[in-house]
Amino acid sequence: MAKQICGGLGSNPDENITTTVLARHLGVSRNTVPAITAKFALTKWDSRFRKYDVFRHIHGLDPLLMDTFLVSFKTAHSRSIGDGTCDADDTVGRICLIDELSGINNLASALWDQGLIHISDLALEYGYAYDTFRKKLKSGDINLPPIQPIELSSNRVMYRPLDVVLWRRHGIVMNLPKADGSSSDLIHLPSSEHTDQTSMRLSLSDSMTS
Repeated sequence: MAKQICGGLGSNPDENITTTVLARHLGVSRNTVPAITAKFALTKWDSRFRKYDVFRHIHGLDPLLMDTFLVSFKTAHSRSIGDGTCDADDTVGRICLIDELSGINNLASALWDQGLIHISDLALEYGYAYDTFRKKLKSGDINLPPIQPIELSSNRVMYRPLDVVLWRRHGIVMNLPKADGSSSDLIHLPSSEHTDQTSMRLSLSDSMTS
């Protein structure tokens, strides 16, 4: 059953994953994995981790709902082709308007293969050198995706690359299906809480120092 659940979750569907593979996905060194798995209560099955569990425990997402989510999300960001007579549910007669999504057929697999990216490595996507990006982040001049980052440790604040690209280039947030059944991980920051927002940005920029 475990292998069936994990079957669509990456490029090697017939096996659960080793510590080395997990470290590569998380964007960390192998030596830091034990502390991270302890923090997120991620346990091994037969001496290996399950991708399904990684999604639920670390990403906080339900990978089994991603196929349905992707179809709906693509439809919402697509248009009809041909004579315009195709039905709204006819995905064959529609074209996705977002290049970064158009080639994705298995969202869980794509998110797994992309892994996580450290906040400092967002500098390239935002078009800044590392030091410039850090200064702008600390001053609150970087428009980060309004989602909860994945904090692997105090100095390892991570994002999913696709989340960053869709927000940075298109102003779009994917409200991915959550493992706990909640509807959103969006960060809602009223203008009256500007001080808290600044504090959050300072905390994130501090994670870039190591």
